[in-house]
Amino acid sequence: MKKWGSILSLLIVLLLFNSFSIAAKNYSYTTVTIDGKKQSVSTVPVLVDGQAITSDVPPFIYKDYTMVPIRFVAESLGSEVNWNGKSKTVTINDSKKQIVLGINSSYVYINGQKQKLPNGVPSPKLVNTSNANYSRTMIPLRFVSETLGHNVKWDNEKRIAYIEKNKDIDKEIKETEINSIVVDSNSNIKISASSSFKYQATDLTNPSRIVVDIPDTKLNLKDGSKADEDGIVNISVGKAYVDKISASQFSTNPSITRIVINLNENAEYKIVPTNDGKTIEIGFTKLNKVENVKMETINGQEAIVIYNSFKPRTNTLKLSNPNRIVLDLLDSTVDLENQINYNYQLGIIKNVRVSQFSPDSLYKPDDKVVRVVFDIQDGINTSNVKISSDGNKIIIMPDKNSWEGLKYENNGNEKIFFIMAKNETGYTIDYDTFKRVMEINVPRENVNLTSGTINVNDNFVDRIVISDNSGNNKVEIYFKKSIEYAVLSKEVDSEIKIKFSRDTQIEPKERLIVIDPGHGGKDSGAISQNGYYEKNVTISIANKLNERLRELGYNTEMTRYDDTYLGLYERTDIANKINADIFVSIHSNAHNDKSISGLQTLYHPSKEEGDGSSYQLAKMIHEEVLKSTGLKDKRMVERPKLAVLRTSNMPAALIEVGFISNLEDEKLITDSAFQDKVVDGIIKGIERYFAEY
Repeated sequence: MKKWGSILSLLIVLLLFNSFSIAAKNYSYTTVTIDGKKQSVSTVPVLVDGQAITSDVPPFIYKDYTMVPIRFVAESLGSEVNWNGKSKTVTINDSKKQIVLGINSSYVYINGQKQKLPNGVPSPKLVNTSNANYSRTMIPLRFVSETLGHNVKWDNEKRIAYIEKNKDIDKEIKETEINSIVVDSNSNIKISASSSFKYQATDLTNPSRIVVDIPDTKLNLKDGSKADEDGIVNISVGKAYVDKISASQFSTNPSITRIVINLNENAEYKIVPTNDGKTIEIGFTKLNKVENVKMETINGQEAIVIYNSFKPRTNTLKLSNPNRIVLDLLDSTVDLENQINYNYQLGIIKNVRVSQFSPDSLYKPDDKVVRVVFDIQDGINTSNVKISSDGNKIIIMPDKNSWEGLKYENNGNEKIFFIMAKNETGYTIDYDTFKRVMEINVPRENVNLTSGTINVNDNFVDRIVISDNSGNNKVEIYFKKSIEYAVLSKEVDSEIKIKFSRDTQIEPKERLIVIDPGHGGKDSGAISQNGYYEKNVTISIANKLNERLRELGYNTEMTRYDDTYLGLYERTDIANKINADIFVSIHSNAHNDKSISGLQTLYHPSKEEGDGSSYQLAKMIHEEVLKSTGLKDKRMVERPKLAVLRTSNMPAALIEVGFISNLEDEKLITDSAFQDKVVDGIIKGIERYFAEY
């Protein structure tokens, strides 16, 4: 019987190889869809350790390489396979290697290192077969198998792929031993093994400890440490940060070594593997704890004080929209689930916020940062605070400034201005509608104001000037636009409170527009293919715009009325000195590529938001000129370094009317009738802007 059994087995093997041979000679084909194209491919048998693999999508030859389903790697090679549908990537893990492949990508990540697939090796493909309504991910057999350490052979005569699995892989997993745990004088910990290993670290509290789990390993310390009756090796440390370490064989099936590090103080740690992967080093950094934030008097001056467990390193930032000063305390923690607000008002500071910050691009993802934000009073663009330390305390003192005794609130379309008096006082208020200046006089003995100029420079107020005036403190507010106002205080009050809003009844004669024809004199600007100068186009459009605006009742000023050269700063100086409402600069564009044409409008990005910003002025003019001319839309562009946009005190827009380098645009922008259409659009944009702002 034993003899007959052997003969029967031999016959089965012969039949199996004969069938493969016949199949090879007959070249079995199947139709698949790859990259959206149907194609006929030759199917091939694949044997792993002598066993034929089966799949609903058979292995096939594609570009001279055998492609197999990813299921094959998991079921036949014993690796872990994960598919990410969102990124369309395949991740293959075994004990030694991690391979990440992307659909249609010629790059591969092996143990985190990016490299190109070998020349000719096809990228992974999503494949549909003719008899299935689903896709399968196919990967290159030889590349993946050999990268995982297996042997691949190809029998060209029989057209069969053979894979011989690496038996040492499982053996190496079993033989990996955690053989050393060493702690130095600074509490830095080294955990070493006989071969490379992976780990997972978890933070636990009450008590504070770090749990490090190391899969596919067994604990076998070579220093002679003995386990207790529970199988735990206890290592007493008693140094900074670390109290003791416990190690044990947490699990045998699967094999997991667990190392528990018991901490004795608040500390940040980092785990860094060595290059060979056989050791991990755990280093500690002492963490500061923010204990309190108080308002106190320091050397006779009010200050905000941050109490810490020890002196931390800090990083200071200034942020805008809205204005705030940020103080980051590095390697620090605070016992807060959510941000806490302190209603501390000191000088230019109106509020203080404290939170455990989630690191952004400035820091590493695991950095511990406490962020303290000082919100600045509305209307203050220049904000400075003095930050000093006294032991573990950080002391914040805002610079002395003219805002003492004043407050300015920005409530969207309404602004409220306050003068805080020492006691109830009388006052006078006068508003010059033409100059757009409000003058407030208060008896000097009733207020605590400091003479000087406060540059507010928002989209409503330009500046506030405080001076002495015959026993009074005179406060002058210079507005950028015409306003309506209401006094909210009594005739005699301890707080003078005035509400401002945009004057909705303003007439064109109360508006002042500065028109800036680009270039001029020795500066010709761009020159067209037919010899037209940009400076002549801009002055022609500007003159037409000036004439039409004046006919509509607007006050206007031009930076040049003829072929005169002006410096860039001279142009905005004209507008700033006369306190213009808006500044409109006219240019035409040019490009080396003569086919480019259309309308482009430039603005300064720092003036992108707010009530009547440069962005809104530029946007409205851009939209209306597109409508009136039919020019191609080359969009709006931020130009933060352009002098005439950067140095204007009022909303400003620079309109590039066509490309003078393009023959079609050149013909249009040098035509008087077309220039009238441009002017129509600019005026409609300006009037839209004034109607809204």
